Order: sequence, then structure tokens, then C-alpha cells
Amino acid sequence: MSSPPSHFYEFGPFRLDRAERVLLRDGQPLMLTPKAFDLLLALIERRGHVIEKEELMGAVWPETAVEEGNLTHHISVLRKTLGEGAGERAYIGTVPRRGYRFLAEVREQNGAGANPVAEAGAAPVATGEVPPTVPVVSPPARRGKRPAIILTALAFVVPVLIGAGIWLGSRLKRAEVDQLEFKGNFYVTRWTEDEIRKGLEYYNRAIALDPDSASAWAGLGTAWIFLADLYVSPREAMPKAKAATVNALQRDETFVGAHVSLGVIRMEYEWDWAGAEQEFKRAIALAPEYIPAHQLYGYYLIAMGRFDEAQAERKRAVEADPLNDWGLWELGLSFYFARQPEQAIEQYRRAIGVEPKSYWPHMLLGWAYEQQGRFSEAIAESSQAYRLNDNPQVLASLGHAYAASGQRAEAQKILAELQEIARRRYVSPYDIATICAGLGEKEQALAWLEKAYDDRSGWLALWLKVDPKFDNLHSDPHFQDLLRRVRLT
Repeated sequence: MSSPPSHFYEFGPFRLDRAERVLLRDGQPLMLTPKAFDLLLALIERRGHVIEKEELMGAVWPETAVEEGNLTHHISVLRKTLGEGAGERAYIGTVPRRGYRFLAEVREQNGAGANPVAEAGAAPVATGEVPPTVPVVSPPARRGKRPAIILTALAFVVPVLIGAGIWLGSRLKRAEVDQLEFKGNFYVTRWTEDEIRKGLEYYNRAIALDPDSASAWAGLGTAWIFLADLYVSPREAMPKAKAATVNALQRDETFVGAHVSLGVIRMEYEWDWAGAEQEFKRAIALAPEYIPAHQLYGYYLIAMGRFDEAQAERKRAVEADPLNDWGLWELGLSFYFARQPEQAIEQYRRAIGVEPKSYWPHMLLGWAYEQQGRFSEAIAESSQAYRLNDNPQVLASLGHAYAASGQRAEAQKILAELQEIARRRYVSPYDIATICAGLGEKEQALAWLEKAYDDRSGWLALWLKVDPKFDNLHSDPHFQDLLRRVRLT
């Protein structure tokens, strides 16, 4: 019995073989459940069009009644398999309250269409400007004419082989660039300094291979943004982030992730609030389904004190991907800064349920417990976060929890430890200021906030106006002057 004809869909570094029911990335098979494969195939075959949720569920689970949560779960699995994330290429777009659509450009091929060179013994396949057929040459009457016949055949075959070599070389190069970018995306979102720097290396290698890759430049910019404040002074990291992001937009002005990154740079480093909002809105206009644009626009809205709008943006992200831990704890932050700790705690717990090894939701849960005066639980969560990632911000969170609970000796011990660490590596003055504020040392807190201002701290821009840790400073004229200089009043 003959096998079904081959049919392939190619997008980015991926190749989907419909007949064999396999998804490949750079030639390597990826693990997909049968239902996840069916869902991806349905999206690709209707690419560019919105597919209603009910239609998708009917296509993937025919004659079976399933909950919408099953569809949402499989969409989340597909996004993770395809490597989607903040600042990265988006393949599946969400249309709120309607359904989904496949966003990437797809190349469709039948049979062995990927090979432009015919099998041995067959006539050459026409490619580019090569003539579609080779003239038929009559059998030679004398042996002396054979060299001429061979030369005539070579005149047609050689251009085909050269064209095939150029085509294959280009495809292999692009595949290698995609693989390097994929590794960069993976390491950057691991959040430790070593892994973010490893991601930087992969992006730089991708750029060395293809200096015109907008996605590689955008990834490089994102990596420097992730390093800023947490591990590197913003004055060192953010100019590099901006240079890479501008390079990405020069190569592709419609690259959505680069517009989002530029919005972050304008917001956190340049304190150009109007310019930041313009970039976020530009990204959303280009791709309304691109969830990181809504998530990061939420930070702008929080900094402005527009909490209802921030929560709406963050809820849209969670609605699109309920199993994304990042989206959950970011929604929690929009409640925390609005002084709604109960709602914040709910989202942080959900995020921990999705990804218990992420330090972010544990640290933030500790902040919310502090708001409620549940100090022993706050210390426990901050300690757990520090076990997962020992960066200075987490240590400062633990120090503030001790200070707020009245354990001054423990708080002062951590304060001294951070100042010692600062002799060897970057520690954000903003984080040190939080402990001083928790200890009631207002002058010291303001002095460290002034240093954060000199560093162009992103934390200062995002949180100074709304951070509960500094509620006891709001009446101080020095604090109000800082808000004015950061253009928050």
C-alpha cells in the first residue's frame, strides 16, 4: 500500500510534516502530543485568519465535549515548544474572547520540494533563471562528438548545481542563526547573571553570522535590559540595550519586540514617559495579539499610578495564557502596588503552582505578606526566593522583611552584607534604600535613593511613586523633589 504524499509547512526554523505527523526544529524532532500536533496543524492551515475557539475545539476534539481550559493548555504548550517569550518572535496570536490565529509566514511544499536538485539520472530541476528543460541530444554518430555533448550538458547542469549550492548555503546559515537565537532566548529568560550573559554570547554569534538579523539584534537588546539593575549598572547596560534595539528597528521597523524594548528603555532609563507610551502603543498597533507588549505597557501604567488600566492589560495577558507564570505574577504586581494584597497573593500563589522553581513569585509573595503584617510568612517566602536565586534584590527583600518585622539586628546584618557585596559587583542603591526605609532610617534611605538617581535606576523610575516600602517618606520634601526629577509628578 502506497504511503500518503508528503506535505510540508515551514516557518522560522520549524518544519511540520503533515504525513509523518512530526514537527522538526533545524532537522531535530520535537515532542508534541497528538492533540497538540492537531492544534498546530489546524492553526497553520488557516494561517492569517482568526479561528474561533469553538471551531478549534471541534477540529481537535471531534465528537468529544471538552472544556475551554483544554484548548488554553494546549496553546500554552505549543507556545513553549515554539520558544515564544518576551521580546521574542510570536507564532500564535490571541484574539481576546474570540480565538487564535497563526502569525508567522509559512512556506508550503509538496513532496520532496525542499531539494532543488534532481535525483541522480533525472533531468535537472528548473530553479531561478535556469531553463526549464534541457535540449534532447541525439545519440552520437561518431565518438569524436562526445566531448561536445558532455560540455553542452554541463553548460546546463553546472548553473543548476551552483544555484542549489547558494540556496542550500543560505538555508543552512539561516538555520544556524535561528538555532543561536533560540539558545539566546532560552538562557536570557533563566534570570541568573551567568545564564543571561550566556544568552548574550549566542545573540552576538548570531549577529556575526547574519548582521542583518533584526531578531538577533532585538534579543541582544533584551538581554542587556534584563541585566540592568539586577546585575549591572543601568549606565553600563542601557546604552548597549538601546544601540542593539535601534539596530533591530533599522533592519525591520515593524519588529514588534524591538518597539517594546525601546519603550522599556525610554521608561526605565531615559524617563521619557510620553516616548515610552508611544512605543508601547506602536507595538500594540502592529500586533494586538503580542502579549509581552501588553505586559510591559502594564509597568508604564503602574508607574503612572493608573492601576485599573494596568490590571486590564495584565488580565488580558493572563486570559491569553493562563499557565504562564510570568503573566500571573505580573498581574499580582499590579494589585500589590494598588494596595490590594489579597488579590496579589492569589496571583502569586497561582504562579508558584505553575512554576515553583521561579524566584520571582516567592519574593513578591513575601512583599504582599508584609502589606498584611504577616511577617513570619514574608520572611519564609523571601528566604525561599533567595535559595532559588541569590541576587541582591532578593537579599534586600529579605532584609526589608526583617526590618518591617522589628528584627533590626537581622536587617542590619543583611544591610552590611549588601554593602560588602557592592564592593565586588553591582548592587542597586534602590534595593539598599528599601532596607533603610524599613529600619526607619529616613536620611539614609534618601541618600541611597539619590545614588539610585545617579545610576539612572530602572527600579526608581518604575516604583518610586507607588512602592509601599517608601510610604513613610512621601511627606519629605527631598522625596518629592526626587519624584519631580524622575518626571513622576
